[in-house]
Amino acid sequence: MTDLNKEREAFERLPLAELAIKSEFVYYNEETNSYWPNEDFCPSDAPETMNFAWEAWQEKAKAQAVPEKKIYLTCEQLYAAANFGAPNKDPELLETELTIAWFDEAHSGSGYYVYISEYPEEGAMKLESESGAEG
Repeated sequence: MTDLNKEREAFERLPLAELAIKSEFVYYNEETNSYWPNEDFCPSDAPETMNFAWEAWQEKAKAQAVPEKKIYLTCEQLYAAANFGAPNKDPELLETELTIAWFDEAHSGSGYYVYISEYPEEGAMKLESESGAEG
């Protein structure tokens, strides 16, 4: 999730946006999340240009803030991950939270690794399949 105020502050540091605001051509309206013309003196295209740029800036920030929501594992990899967190289905360990993440560089090469979320420093296991196909 993006912080709109932080994004707007960063946007307004861009040279042309900063010039339009310091020159008082436009002002920001929080209710509409857009830039409005200063009626006293404003080039006709300033608000339209600012709003177009502001919308593009927000879209880029949103796209960067959205994490990947899918992970593709074989059943074998998923079983290996579960067995890593709760060997022999130990009832006390079945509530263990695991993290599965892709690493480009790690101790056994690139691929998906599983580790206990609370103790990442304890090490990770690469999720491989017997067929040799990984991630």
